Amino acid sequence: MASRKTWIWIFVAVCCVGLMSLFAIAGAGVYFVSKNIHANRSSSAEAIKAFEEVKKQFKDPRPLFELDSSHNPRATRQTTDMPTSPSRPDHLWILAWDPDEERLVKVSLPFWLLRMGKRKVDIFNSDRGFDLERLQLDVQELERIGPTLVFDFRANSGERVLVWTH
Repeated sequence: MASRKTWIWIFVAVCCVGLMSLFAIAGAGVYFVSKNIHANRSSSAEAIKAFEEVKKQFKDPRPLFELDSSHNPRATRQTTDMPTSPSRPDHLWILAWDPDEERLVKVSLPFWLLRMGKRKVDIFNSDRGFDLERLQLDVQELERIGPTLVFDFRANSGERVLVWTH
């Protein structure tokens, strides 16, 4: 009979440890999102100002990628030809403006997360959303060339996405 009690206690302990692990993972996820994603309402003028403030940081205002006439990203210059920067960026930043909801979203993706593999990132969370996967970014190349303006996307409907490393 004592062995049956032991197995019950082992089962209860394993369930408790599993439940605490789930809470810890959920808490870490909430913490990560709260530190890396900031969304707020803003006017069109405030959004334009935010985009211009970011672009002022870079000597070369040309992004690494532009959209061609078929709305496919194409490189404006080869990253392999660019010199190695003495400073390495630690985050890929995304600034997105949705005029329909008057919402400005700023997302920070740490490079350690980007190195874990390709992940789809939908900026506007809709069928017209922008997918970072389309850029086929090479994380090691982005780290090597240092802080740079990666992409500046402007849709006819007013949405705008700016991607840079810093």
